[in-house]
Amino acid sequence: MNGRPTSALLQPWADRPRLAGRRWWPLPRRDRAPALVVAGLGLLLSGLLVAVAVVSDERAMDARDRGLNLWFRNLGRSSGLLHQVAETVSWVGSGARTGPLVLTVCLVLFLLKQWRWSVFLLLSAEVGYLISDSIKLAVGRVRPPWHYFPPLELRTSFPSGHTFGGMTAWVAMGLVAWFLLPRAWSTLLGPLCWTVGLLNGPSRLLLAKHWVTDVVGGWLMGTGWLLVVAGVCLWQWAPGSPRDLAVRRAADDEPPGAAPV
Repeated sequence: MNGRPTSALLQPWADRPRLAGRRWWPLPRRDRAPALVVAGLGLLLSGLLVAVAVVSDERAMDARDRGLNLWFRNLGRSSGLLHQVAETVSWVGSGARTGPLVLTVCLVLFLLKQWRWSVFLLLSAEVGYLISDSIKLAVGRVRPPWHYFPPLELRTSFPSGHTFGGMTAWVAMGLVAWFLLPRAWSTLLGPLCWTVGLLNGPSRLLLAKHWVTDVVGGWLMGTGWLLVVAGVCLWQWAPGSPRDLAVRRAADDEPPGAAPV
């Protein structure tokens, strides 16, 4: 850690001689952090406004959603393949599987001394779950009428937890893979995680497990929280931070032949 610029800390294998022929995707610079935070807060606010609209007149919002919900439901029922894809994505994206996977990835990152990426993923995914569940309890929207839901799940419709977690967990894991791994791996694993994350929302509509505005709210707030966390982490650790510049200046002032720190 001592004397190493943040780019080396966030992409530690990029400069190893035996891996020199491989390339890494460039890390975002610190000056992008404020824009990410502002955009994230704007999306969070938009999602909260949707939540207020649901709370203020739940029946009217259900009536507005019903037509589009029925279209998605009928589409899912008309295609066995589409329904199976939705079932698979929804199963993979559930908290019962995504939560342990996130914790496992965070532990592996920590053991590999990539604690910054581990902190980013924990803040985005695990704190995101707490935010999503808290809003569910506060809003208390009843689930769509096309399935039986046990009492504990009946009033937990807004926002869609799958949709929220798709952004804060799966898209976040894709970002970790995209910037931490060599392009040979990141170009495959990053988009794969992003695809799973983005498809969680439509899968819930095809299975008729959520209202349309549940998914919209989940996308808005999940993306917003991800951007806020990404912006804060960029501000702290991305190339261009005060510590990073100080380390680089010290390296530039180091006399030739001096031993590396």
